[in-house]
Amino acid sequence: MGIIPLRGRTIEVLSQEEIQEVHQAVLEILKDPGLKVRHEEALGIFKRGGADVDWKNQMVHIYPAQVEFALNHAPRFMKVCGRDPKHDIKSNNGIHYSSGHGATMIIDFETGERRPATKKDLENNTRVHDALENTHFIFPEIYPQDVPPKALDRHISQALLSNTEKPVIATAYSGRGAKDLLQMGIAIAGSEEALRQRPMFTVSLGIISPLCFEPNRIDVLIEMCRFGHPFQVYTIPGAGATSPVTLAGTLALSVAELLSGLVLTQLVNPGAPVRLMGYAGTSDMRSGDFTFASPEKSLMAAALAQILRFYGVPQGVHGSTTRANVLDAQAGYETGILNLFSALSGSDVIIECTSASLENTVASVPEMAVVSNEICSFINRLLQGIEVNPDTLAVNAIRQVGPSGEYLTHDHTMEHFRSEQWDPKLGNRSRRDQWEEKGSMDIRARARDEYRKILATHQPKPLDPGVQKKLQKIVDGAEAG
Repeated sequence: MGIIPLRGRTIEVLSQEEIQEVHQAVLEILKDPGLKVRHEEALGIFKRGGADVDWKNQMVHIYPAQVEFALNHAPRFMKVCGRDPKHDIKSNNGIHYSSGHGATMIIDFETGERRPATKKDLENNTRVHDALENTHFIFPEIYPQDVPPKALDRHISQALLSNTEKPVIATAYSGRGAKDLLQMGIAIAGSEEALRQRPMFTVSLGIISPLCFEPNRIDVLIEMCRFGHPFQVYTIPGAGATSPVTLAGTLALSVAELLSGLVLTQLVNPGAPVRLMGYAGTSDMRSGDFTFASPEKSLMAAALAQILRFYGVPQGVHGSTTRANVLDAQAGYETGILNLFSALSGSDVIIECTSASLENTVASVPEMAVVSNEICSFINRLLQGIEVNPDTLAVNAIRQVGPSGEYLTHDHTMEHFRSEQWDPKLGNRSRRDQWEEKGSMDIRARARDEYRKILATHQPKPLDPGVQKKLQKIVDGAEAG
């Protein structure tokens, strides 16, 4: 079970009246202008579901009836399982953190060289996240550059599924890729029915802002939803570039895109489990560059969490992806503040909280994952809040100690200090002379030591050799074309 922030007292940046205003704007956007859907089968699905379809211009106009149908049929609960059941993630069961996503470069752990990322880097990254207690959901944090592009999604999924016992966000770029991914899952689970009972991954459809469905990703949606496998719909608008510069406008566009994806999933297979996820960011008006690392991003994430709770659907919002180019103070304050604000939103999943990526996800700094894990640990203590009861109010202890006494050796202190006080693993609390005696190591150096220790000592339970051969056969088939 994840942590429920402050026992349910989450950040609310919108009033109930403002939520209704956003909802009405969303319904208007879905109707006019509607969405661009470059996919004949999907156009037919929307048409049969009651939407207006302009076949020539590939436009779909969705009405409140279709939205209501989707919200009435989409499950309010979603479960994604680990190979080890202790890692299962359930909706409405507290907050869970995910790793990062999409780095194509890596700062080499041994040489410090910035170089293209490899499949081995992804395997190591996955093993480390398997060991980090605050990574609950593992994304493909690294996109290997040393594998054939046409089989990249299979290589990514193979690396993830082989190197963790936690749930993963797998990857599929086409309908065939989705079929191969399902076959990987069946090979690991043992049968189709076993995979349906304990789905160990999700896969996602990204809607291209503003308001466009990409054909190959629709093929993935159709394959996964027809199978009944947990699925995710996400959107990544950039305020001022691919969405309105106003935060409310970007929020309305984001929700319209997410609901359009939800409608399609439920028209394909009513009852298919779906999580809606938002990654709204901002665009620098000087350069046009997109960034997640802004206070506006956090406001939109918290607002989106409110609205998705209003709809009653499983959800995820973005936590942090730092814009820093090195692991420095900027990386620390962006990761800490952005993660905290999103965690206080009360969403089911906070995305990229334990990310190792810098440069707006372009480059991975391996030890950053260990630092991010510590930041999430710090946040967890904040989310727990203050427990008030007769024992914690300590009136009896205060009487016993009295004026001018001390609490350090009192039984009450010994009984409670471990549960009341957070203790860092990486952070330094030593006096300077003690710190110097231990080598004057900064947090990055300590994180590097911890990273090395994890790689040297932690090994998830390996897949059965026969299963490994089946996964490799699927990868080889994708490479062969």
